[in-house]
Amino acid sequence: LTDNITSITLSNIQSTGRTSSFVIIFTADGTARSVTWPASFQWPSSIAPTITSTNGKKDLFLFMTIDGGTTWQAFISGQNY
Repeated sequence: LTDNITSITLSNIQSTGRTSSFVIIFTADGTARSVTWPASFQWPSSIAPTITSTNGKKDLFLFMTIDGGTTWQAFISGQNY
């Protein structure tokens, strides 16, 4: 990351009843950055993660939907690695 992320746009999502998923990997540049996650992303306990800021460290997130992108299950797969 070299800047804050203020929007995320998703396209080519499968129709309801079919699964769509993707992975995002952020690599920190040593500066604290923020991500504005879409409201459709549902994080465990409704708490979005804090992005790692340690230079060169990575955060990995997994997203999955079965309702055409109306809601996305959001998972922290690894942080600060």
